[in-house]
Amino acid sequence: MNKKLAKGLTAIAMGIYAASSHAMLVTYNGFSNTSGLTLIGSAGTTVTSDGTVMRLTPASAGQTGAAYSTSPITLGSNDTFSTTFQFRFTQPGGIDPADGITFLLAANTTGIGGAGVGMGYQGVTNSVAIEFDTYNNAGYGIGNNDGSSSNHVSIDTNGSLTNTALSNVYGLQTCDFTNGYLQTGCMSNGDLWKATIGYNGTNLTVVLNDPTAGSSFTAINNYPINIASYLGTNLAYVGFTAGTGAGYENHDIVNWQFANTTELAPNSVPEPASLAIVGLGLAAIGRIRRQKA
Repeated sequence: MNKKLAKGLTAIAMGIYAASSHAMLVTYNGFSNTSGLTLIGSAGTTVTSDGTVMRLTPASAGQTGAAYSTSPITLGSNDTFSTTFQFRFTQPGGIDPADGITFLLAANTTGIGGAGVGMGYQGVTNSVAIEFDTYNNAGYGIGNNDGSSSNHVSIDTNGSLTNTALSNVYGLQTCDFTNGYLQTGCMSNGDLWKATIGYNGTNLTVVLNDPTAGSSFTAINNYPINIASYLGTNLAYVGFTAGTGAGYENHDIVNWQFANTTELAPNSVPEPASLAIVGLGLAAIGRIRRQKA
């Protein structure tokens, strides 16, 4: 292999690797500037000990709020994405800490669902959401996933609270005023939690981390789902919803990153095509070195 070809392959390899590793579409290290976001309902910004945060709902009854990306992302068949964000739920009151948030992908930015159990998501059609639910929603869901947990993560589709792939966070099913909502592993405990979501075009994974737990918790592991089929379009607006009812809490998003690759996902690696080309480029470098030797 001649030196010019080797250099060309190396440049292509490194260029593709760099592109795959820096496909960040959303980066908010705080929310002092909300340009690029569409805010609906009670959603707004406020200053806390975490800096300027996105407060989807305040700690008061009967609130709904949503924040969407103003520009859509392309999400067709087999398209990937990953996202990570930190959240903190504080000042619970009313009947119990409630109700939680969703991270969602939706076909438009105008949707905001019902308050309370709806978490600002129920009724938003052409969408897929991952809910972080802090209230016992018994009676909502499919089969055994009927929402009978005040500390769970699950998947919802087309504005319905299907509670698919429901998982009790850190194995704790009940986190309310009676049963120690402040304990480690309860999402309403006031800690600064981190959520990481990865989608490889076929399977969805969700990992949570409560900093006082000392380890992460995989809530959803490689769950097969065709997200584009629910959207009905290859464009998706991404963001968050939240709701309160007779129970409430502050629902704050502290920071947020979103990429159209899996680079933010747990144990992420470059896409297979990128790895192959990088390998080809590195092989070329090796040949040049051997020729010089």
